[in-house]
Amino acid sequence: MESSPVFKVIVDQAFVQRLAKEEVIRIVEEAGGGTWWDLKRLEAETCRKRDWLIDNILLNPKFKEEMKLISNGREGGRWMFRAAGMKAFLDKHFQELNGKQRRSGVG
Repeated sequence: MESSPVFKVIVDQAFVQRLAKEEVIRIVEEAGGGTWWDLKRLEAETCRKRDWLIDNILLNPKFKEEMKLISNGREGGRWMFRAAGMKAFLDKHFQELNGKQRRSGVG
């Protein structure tokens, strides 16, 4: 009876982990946050309801100039936002928007 050849495979765990990490990062970067968000996406990103977002961010006079740069001001009947700009805005104002209840209360 003929025996089958035997192969020995040596796997470098650190190398495999690095490859897996690089692939996960690549997939996440490709999925990205989108280029534009609508109000439904903004609700999902912030865990806040539409009315809270409109009252406390979108129509808040304090943020009027910033919103001009990152939103369409609801032209065409639908709110649209530059994803990167809105994400930066939310990061910048996180403490202010979440540190205390605002006019409409918590989302």
